[in-house]
Amino acid sequence: MVVMIYGFSGRYTGNGAFEWDAPSIGARHRAMLFLPQEDERDAFDLALAECIRFGFDGIQDLRCGRMQVDALNCEAYRGFSVFYEEALEAGSALLYYPQTLA
Repeated sequence: MVVMIYGFSGRYTGNGAFEWDAPSIGARHRAMLFLPQEDERDAFDLALAECIRFGFDGIQDLRCGRMQVDALNCEAYRGFSVFYEEALEAGSALLYYPQTLA
């Protein structure tokens, strides 16, 4: 199992499948989706569906990269470990950056 990270920007609709510490409705944000997968490949269709489950639409600039687990030991990336662990436990995790985009 690998955790792939999908970066994107999108608008939060408030129509997510569950409650979470979400941004304001209508705001556009950059975000990162942590998605466990069986193999290291782009699965943009799955990532897009998961972004929608979190309540985002108008997804732009969707890109993919592999989570380097050993990077979580570095001070600069240690904060991402909670999202990595949540993705493995819950099936996905999302981090949005609070500064809004135009």
